[in-house]
Amino acid sequence: MTRKFWGYRIDKTKIDFFRQELEEGRLRQGWGWDDEQNLRQLTMDSGARRNLPIFRKVKKGDILLVPRLPTWNEVAIVEATQDFSEGYDFSIDPKLGDFGHIFPARLIKSFNRKNTNVLGDLRASLKQVNRFWNMTHCKDSIEKLINHDELLVDSIGFSDRFNNLLTDNISKSLEQTDFYTNFYRQMNEQFSNEEWEYALVEGIRKILPEPILVERTGGILEKEHGTDILITLPGLLGKSYGIAIQVKDYRGLMSDGAIKQIQKADSWNNENFTIIDKYVIVTQCSKDDHPEDFQNTDGVTILFAEQLESLLKDIAAGFIGLDKN
Repeated sequence: MTRKFWGYRIDKTKIDFFRQELEEGRLRQGWGWDDEQNLRQLTMDSGARRNLPIFRKVKKGDILLVPRLPTWNEVAIVEATQDFSEGYDFSIDPKLGDFGHIFPARLIKSFNRKNTNVLGDLRASLKQVNRFWNMTHCKDSIEKLINHDELLVDSIGFSDRFNNLLTDNISKSLEQTDFYTNFYRQMNEQFSNEEWEYALVEGIRKILPEPILVERTGGILEKEHGTDILITLPGLLGKSYGIAIQVKDYRGLMSDGAIKQIQKADSWNNENFTIIDKYVIVTQCSKDDHPEDFQNTDGVTILFAEQLESLLKDIAAGFIGLDKN
């Protein structure tokens, strides 16, 4: 039977306890402070019922990824040593008075989610807030980590990851066509969702020198101005001008939702600042899959995957002095 892959969250205030238990082959879970919460004869819920999918679904050989274990900055890769429904035990920890659910498991290794070998699909899935979720769609990325021989606990920031991709492809590709193709492909592997915003800020800064300001503006206030990246151009007499960018990690067909978002960028306007251009960058949607009039809608320019690859060519060419054509 093909093994499955799961995400599994613990009480992050008790990391030492969970680590020590896992070293003994016991993967603990909370919501188990009363004998009536035993999953084999559950008569009291109080949150324990949400552990039933873990009990029923995890089979011997399945892989679980456990954030915040064995340390705060790591993610543990854990293997089920029995079907959880068979190997399950219930024993409330006498000191903590909770965490009675015990599943049979062993630690394989751990990794830092910012490690350069951790791909974007996996980092995106690890942002789930559920207690337990299916990660089988990340199967290839997880198995790559399991089979990786070197330590995976060192971290690397967005800026370093971006620059390392450039440098790595310079050394690997003598043909410029290979360079740009590999660069775009690896960008899609390494970055997902809002991580693209950080990467593009780093890249655009390389082709737009100071005093042009390139900054990430996504976050809580994004719902007000709809802007992930804001480029500020200096003008005369204290005035400045802005280019607003919305970034979407989309595949297939895109809707007009991102266009409506970036239209909010006009809220930046005041007597000394004016938005002069708006863009939506979609990382993996093809231009050919969309009608021609969709590519410039209500003053918003859409940069599809093909144009994004061209933008990355500009960034790379400016960085290493190559002819981008």
